[in-house]
Amino acid sequence: MSEIGWLVSARAALSRMARAGLWLSVMLLIAIAVLVAGQVVMRNAFSIGLHWADELARWFGIALVYLTIPYLLDRSAHIAVEILPNRLKGRWRMAVLAFSELAVATFAGLSLVAFSAFLERAARFRTPALELPNLIFYMPAVIGIALLGAIAVTRALILLGGKEPS
Repeated sequence: MSEIGWLVSARAALSRMARAGLWLSVMLLIAIAVLVAGQVVMRNAFSIGLHWADELARWFGIALVYLTIPYLLDRSAHIAVEILPNRLKGRWRMAVLAFSELAVATFAGLSLVAFSAFLERAARFRTPALELPNLIFYMPAVIGIALLGAIAVTRALILLGGKEPS
């Protein structure tokens, strides 16, 4: 298999993971709606406050954002300024698009380094209501950023190989 063929296969696997993240995000959005509605019903109908429901909904909200971002990059559905690449042709266009993807990958790498430094100190602490370790609480964000970086790198390599990611 050629180098580009291998990259396309790797990107297809990453695409499937991104799609799984999207479907998980949809389920999390449904769970957030159920949690919020359930909390309102319990508070108004039974005078019972669910102190953990807000924190769980917040965690699900963070997770759904970070697990959706890789899917958006994979589908080129994120916000992008394309004035320059749209005016260029051939190798210059590919180079500018690859540079953009590598910038996203660099952002993802720096974010992972920052998460690592943050979690070295914060991992031993727990969330107030659910008492989840911070390592678990922030893991969806770490997974989403890592997948974002991997997709950006494969897209950049495909572009540098002379093909546009589909």
